[in-house]
Amino acid sequence: MRRTLLVTSALAAACALAPLASAEPPADPAVKVQAVYGPEQFPMAGVAADIAPCGGANVATLTTGVDGTAVYNGALGCYRIQVSTPIGCALDSDPAVQVTSAPGVTPPAIFRFRCA
Repeated sequence: MRRTLLVTSALAAACALAPLASAEPPADPAVKVQAVYGPEQFPMAGVAADIAPCGGANVATLTTGVDGTAVYNGALGCYRIQVSTPIGCALDSDPAVQVTSAPGVTPPAIFRFRCA
């Protein structure tokens, strides 16, 4: 009987101390910024991107890493991404892109550069 009480109390304590599992899965990133250059589309590190909700003020500034990407983990919705052109490069498109994220979908904002 004592052994049963000891095991039961140990299990109850372990259950009480264990963190509760979240009912919701982790959220997908809201936006993925990609910067590439050249015809081969090599990844471009160090490109600064301003993130703002559509019609709103800037909420974050990201910088692409060595893989040419940066991720913004915000709420789902419409975002405007604007990049700064690095010195010695030219942008092949508009410096600002508008994307809308949805559950399960992380839209990429792709910026292509030509560099000397």
